[in-house]
Formats: sequence, C-alpha cells, structure tokens
Amino acid sequence: MNQIQNNTNKDKKSETLYLAWLDPRDKRLRDAGVAFYNEQYGEYILKIDEDYGKRFFLKAIGSNNDRTQYRMELLLTKRNGEFLKRQCVGDGYSQISTDGNIHIQYGSKYATLVLFLK
Repeated sequence: MNQIQNNTNKDKKSETLYLAWLDPRDKRLRDAGVAFYNEQYGEYILKIDEDYGKRFFLKAIGSNNDRTQYRMELLLTKRNGEFLKRQCVGDGYSQISTDGNIHIQYGSKYATLVLFLK
C-alpha cells in the first residue's frame, strides 16, 4: 500500500503558483512568471520571465514570531551544463502583512518580486 501511495505522490504534478512584480509606489502588479513547490527538497522552483533559461530556487531559512525568512538562489553550471554551485541572489520574507505571500528583493530596485501562495 505504501509503495502505491509513494508512486502516486511522485506522479502528482505540483501546483502552478503565480509570480508578479509589485511596484510599491502605486501598488500595481506586472506578470513575472511562475513557480512550483518541490516537496522533496522543501523549496520553490522559480521561472522568471525576464531571466528565461536561468534556474532559481527559493527556500525558507528561518522564522521569528510571524515572519518567515527566505533565500533566493541561482543555479550556476559549467559550460557543459554540469552543476557548479548555487549562488545567493536575493532574499525574502512572508508575514501577516503580506497575506502569507512571499515578498522577494531581487533584480529591480523599484519593484518587489511576489510569490503568491494564496
């Protein structure tokens, strides 16, 4: 029975989550891409439209009271595509004031990347 449940979970597709750029000056949102949660590693895989072809990961790194901290990493590879390392390229947080969504400081100094979980 457990083997059947494990195979079912492996085959289950991850829910597609929405990414958007939030401009804090006027609160407008622009499409930024999509994300998927990887249950096996406990992290999100981000596909950012402006950085097509690059692989980003977002992982919780700690929490304090109602605030959860996240680290955003870029996958670096050798020319032949072999894994080299992950490089930290941004950080984020979620809390009650973000409605549980994750606000990430990455890329633009004028906009915040938001991963909508709700």
